[in-house]
Amino acid sequence: MNILERQMLDFLKELKQHNISGVKISFEDEGLTGELAQIITNITMRADVPVAVKIGGAEARRDLHDAKVLGADIVVAPMIETPYSLKKFVEAKNTVFQPDEGYNTKFIINIETITGYKNLFEMMHQPEATQVDGITLGRVDFSGSVGKDRKYCNSPEMLVIAQQIAGVARTYNKKFCIGGAISGEALDFMRQLPKDVFHSFETRNVIFDAQKALNDENINKALTVAMGFELAWMRRKSEFYGKISNAEAERIEMISKRYAAQQEMLLKTK
Repeated sequence: MNILERQMLDFLKELKQHNISGVKISFEDEGLTGELAQIITNITMRADVPVAVKIGGAEARRDLHDAKVLGADIVVAPMIETPYSLKKFVEAKNTVFQPDEGYNTKFIINIETITGYKNLFEMMHQPEATQVDGITLGRVDFSGSVGKDRKYCNSPEMLVIAQQIAGVARTYNKKFCIGGAISGEALDFMRQLPKDVFHSFETRNVIFDAQKALNDENINKALTVAMGFELAWMRRKSEFYGKISNAEAERIEMISKRYAAQQEMLLKTK
């Protein structure tokens, strides 16, 4: 392990004291290579933290195969918008995961557009939906799908949407998760979600047990540590590739500023 990987392991060990339930990696928006996926799963294994793998699409069989080889505890399918895309995801995962191979793996769908939201009840009526364990609301992409920016993520309108999706999850015995723009500013929003079905929330790479984390008096510190982990991971990816894309450079700068601001705030509250 190099220095950045050791930092990531140390962050994960600290985060385990703050009710994390997993680390999320993505073949979709992160565009991970197999080598990078192996690097981070090796770190999560050392920390004894479950790993969730987001595949590149409903039928991304290669990604599903890689997730199986990595030993993913959770597989997440992005941009599920119609009953047909749900059907294709379940068919693809059943092609790759034999019943005994997927027994301990949870399969989650992402609702991250207004279209997926409008079609959710119809999707849950499909027989394939019985093989889906949970529903995640991706707030940033959802906001973009209705022409809004990140500020919309914590709006009253988004809260109603989240509560309605949580209600669907309850009706069909699914776990409910939210992601996108998760920071201290989202805590009030999340505390208004129904406790019986709100299972987890996730930053870019860190998944928290929702009810335990929201009752943690040190939740702001935990979110700061999660930022530190993600920053180390972005730097490790950049180091691996040998160059930083413009998008990744901008994200590193944004997270670095937020991380420094959070650290300063925590020092002032001591």
